[in-house]
Amino acid sequence: MIISANAPTRIDLAGGAMDLFPLYLFEPDGPTVNIAINLLTRVKIETRKDEEIHLHSIDLNVREEYKDIDSLNFESELGFIARIINFYRPKVGLNVTTEIGIPKGSGLGTSSSLLISLSGALNELNKTGFTPQQIIDWGANIEAQSIKVLTGKQDYFAAIYGGINAVWSDVKGSRSEKIELPEEAMERLNESIILSFTGEPRFSGATNWALVKGYIDDIGDTRRFLKKLRDSGIRMRDCLLAQDLKKFPQLLNEEWEIRKNIAEGVTNPHIEEIIAEAKKAGALASKLCGAGGGGCMITYAEPENREKVIKSLEDKGAKYMEFKIARRGLSVS
Repeated sequence: MIISANAPTRIDLAGGAMDLFPLYLFEPDGPTVNIAINLLTRVKIETRKDEEIHLHSIDLNVREEYKDIDSLNFESELGFIARIINFYRPKVGLNVTTEIGIPKGSGLGTSSSLLISLSGALNELNKTGFTPQQIIDWGANIEAQSIKVLTGKQDYFAAIYGGINAVWSDVKGSRSEKIELPEEAMERLNESIILSFTGEPRFSGATNWALVKGYIDDIGDTRRFLKKLRDSGIRMRDCLLAQDLKKFPQLLNEEWEIRKNIAEGVTNPHIEEIIAEAKKAGALASKLCGAGGGGCMITYAEPENREKVIKSLEDKGAKYMEFKIARRGLSVS
């Protein structure tokens, strides 16, 4: 039997980190808003006639082979994949091939998307019928085990459901509010949002821990800026529900200005130079995705300025990445 699965990655717009435990308990009632995009992670699993587990990462050009599921090494180069397989415990041997095709450190939630792709495939193989919410909740714990830092849940919702999501988190858990826009507005976003890769970031998701520690210990202005970050998510969600795309770039800029003050290393002179040149070319807003420090950046420009802005980004060493909004999420066949 062969099962294939794919899931979208995402660009985050506002309210990032408000899906992170326990920050959403400290600063409640604020969503994290993101858009799923059609840069997909892909998984293929093929059952074997023996108990062996063979793993192949196309991106890393790495292969690992194990005599059975109990022999999987969680600390190997493909340890993340091994943890996911071990959790779902298929009763047959497998050949598992994964492909991301997106630069490392993109800030697009690729590892979370890959987790959803593989979880969806294994759920189908086992016929366990786990719900999307179960896959999300368990998946966040598996990823935290693997990367050894705190994880939020916004990436999983984009990967499972696609589209535009406002992710709300509270004492009952996390849920996604799907933001539906008319076709004209969706196409406007496709035409106006430009995605580029600025280079691998210089710091990692450990920034999440710095935010939590800064809030608990009341370090500097962490609490004040996290309140502003929460409010930015509320404003972005309201903007999209009102289909007020004229206000959209203003809110992207506001979110970026807030985020730069939350943690050291979110931006750097090279990033600021890229943003400044894009603005000269007609960009109305720019912000890095994910934790920042590098990785992917979204830039908003009117369609008539799109090509000029892309050229300015490439002239400064950023790599343009073509994408569209992913209307659907996880697909298993």
